[in-house]
Amino acid sequence: MDRQSSTRQREDQVLSRRNIFKGAVGVAAVGAGGAVLTAATASQASAAVQATTVEPGALAPAVVGLTDAATIAVDASLGNDFRVTIAGNRTMANPANPSDGQKITFQVTQGSGGSFTLTWGSTYEFSTGLPQPTLSTAAGQTDLLCFIYNATKAKWLLAAFVAGFSTPVVTQQSGTYRLFPSTNGPASPVSYSGPFVCGVVVGVTTGGCWLDGYWWWVCPTGQSTSAQKFALWCLYNSNSGSLVPNSTVTSAALTAGQWNYVKLAAPVPLALGATYVAATGFTGSFPDTNSQFGSGGPYSAGIVNGPLTAYSDASGSNPSPFKTAQAVFSVASSDPTAFAPVYGSSACNFWMDLLVDTSPPAGASYRLWPSYPTLPGHLDSDTAGYTLATEFQLSKSCTLDNIWFYSASGASVLPTRCAIWSVSSQSVVAGTDNTSPSWSGAAGSGWVACSYSGVTLPAGDYKVAVFYGGGAEWYQATTSYWGGGGVGASGITNGPVTAPGTSGATSPGQGTYNKGSWAYPQTYDSAGSGENYWVDVEVTPS
Repeated sequence: MDRQSSTRQREDQVLSRRNIFKGAVGVAAVGAGGAVLTAATASQASAAVQATTVEPGALAPAVVGLTDAATIAVDASLGNDFRVTIAGNRTMANPANPSDGQKITFQVTQGSGGSFTLTWGSTYEFSTGLPQPTLSTAAGQTDLLCFIYNATKAKWLLAAFVAGFSTPVVTQQSGTYRLFPSTNGPASPVSYSGPFVCGVVVGVTTGGCWLDGYWWWVCPTGQSTSAQKFALWCLYNSNSGSLVPNSTVTSAALTAGQWNYVKLAAPVPLALGATYVAATGFTGSFPDTNSQFGSGGPYSAGIVNGPLTAYSDASGSNPSPFKTAQAVFSVASSDPTAFAPVYGSSACNFWMDLLVDTSPPAGASYRLWPSYPTLPGHLDSDTAGYTLATEFQLSKSCTLDNIWFYSASGASVLPTRCAIWSVSSQSVVAGTDNTSPSWSGAAGSGWVACSYSGVTLPAGDYKVAVFYGGGAEWYQATTSYWGGGGVGASGITNGPVTAPGTSGATSPGQGTYNKGSWAYPQTYDSAGSGENYWVDVEVTPS
């Protein structure tokens, strides 16, 4: 099959399914969000609404997960048990569609940080004997508030208040970071029956970060507990990504009503400046809370925990470098390794999380740009010959494992020489000059490596360099990377390896070259403001 038509067909399928979402029922007793229901569930939702209040004041089994927002909307016709986790000071809106004698219960859980307050709308009434209560303050604690509606007074009368129920909250180890370390997801999922992949768009702000595994919220009822697959994508534009090697894992059976941790076989290193999507796939209902990451939502500025950042939606104040939606989904498959989820829905939260660690695993090797399979940008049209280099410093003695070079799509040739240069002597380090490198991949295939063994680099200042004599397009350059406020302007440190930004590099700056011949690279293009030629080094501490 023609590749273009095949790709187009898959895109049409995705967009077609996405249009179904747009026509979905927006008001149904199916839990938090509800904006991504299929039209096929409309009759089921209508039946659920009709069956909610069996008789005035009766307690129906419907549990409704409320959407956390500055003002929390409540529709009394949807159920009698309303649950919400608050991530800031909130106002509980007057319930719409009340019935005389109806009893409703609010289960209010303090989110991460705790001590958030709740203001009540004008139709809630409190008494001398049972005044307006103060919520519990500890993160994860749940308070129950029961009201009865009096139609004559047009008021919801507080009948009971019980404080301080402990909610299972997963704590994290020192040196590890999550997006929702002490906030639980919704009580009930969005009803859905088809394949679904959802994810959260994240990045790290320092080198030396590792992905240990994934966290996934499973609602107490209505959501599958079967094993499911998890994976990490790295985006290279707003709607395309590459699967990160060694990032895929399948869980055991999941447990309802809690966060489930799915550990990778081995930690995966993450790159500063890369845009990642942590994703999972399944068939059926899923947790979803609308209007979380957009303007006016509780996470309109994204979520920052140490070096880990979940970006806001494009409408928020901290969007991803590609201005993508947050969160993202795909309905093309239930396999998270088949397609990168890139479509957005109401700046929602699918309650996907991950665990990032700043403590390296034993025996780890170190690079500047690990797990960055496809770089943004394109092949440079320049066909001249150069020695291209990246300056790096070692804080301790290390063995040289590989010299890496990024061969962008469209390149037809690879470097014909590579080595490590000493900055102090401006000479090639003994044992590193490879005049006929055997690269690990073909030209145009992305990152390729030339392996080394038996070479030790003492602590010191070096340049890792590659050379091609010219005649064809062969390298990719990213301007304003090491300077001008770029990603690497403050340098990159990963374990014992540091690549300084232009201001901290040896004169004339970071990202140097020598045109036309194999020689010590000491020319700096000031117009490029610290161009990055994507020459990398991999070492292991001795």
